[in-house]
Parts: sequence; C-alpha cells; structure tokens
Amino acid sequence: MTPLKTPENNEITYLEADINYTIFHLKNGTKMISSFTLKKYESDIELNGFLRVHKSYLLNPNFIKDFNQVGKKATIQLTTGKILTVSRRKLNMVKKQIRLDRNKSL
Repeated sequence: MTPLKTPENNEITYLEADINYTIFHLKNGTKMISSFTLKKYESDIELNGFLRVHKSYLLNPNFIKDFNQVGKKATIQLTTGKILTVSRRKLNMVKKQIRLDRNKSL
C-alpha cells in the first residue's frame, strides 16, 4: 500500500475531520481521504498558513471568498461556494488573520 501524497497547497481548499480520518477537499471538486487526524495536518509544515477555523475544519485562506458574522455566529464562504462554520473560540483569531491577509493583498 502506498502512502497518500499530500496534494499541493494551491489545490487544497480545505481539510475536514472525520473521526480519525481527514478528508482533503480539492479545488477541482474531488476528495481524498487520509488515515491521519486533522491535528497531524495542522502541525504539518507544508500546510503552514492554513487556518483552523473549527474543530472539524482546516482551510486554505487563499480560497476565502467572504466572511459573514451575525452576532456570535460566523461563517466563511469559499470560492467553491462551500460555507464553513467558524467556532466561537476561533472567531477572534480568524478575524485577525483575514484582516492581515486582506492588507497583504492591497
């Protein structure tokens, strides 16, 4: 059995936790499953810069299209159209990071 080759960062829109597995969601719409946990990928140097916005999601900030907050509930819409929930505990970190990323692109 050959190990999963991690796709290039520019191909990954987000990673999703599924118990002890991680599902890679790619920009072309395909999915890849890995037997490693999301926590392992969060500490992976190759995925440096990805945002842990929820216990179930690690996303590539290059694919953020929109950020919406109503009260304490926040969501991020990706360029693929997928909408991900931002956890309350991660909200301030996510807002700061989005602000930094937008300032860099100006």
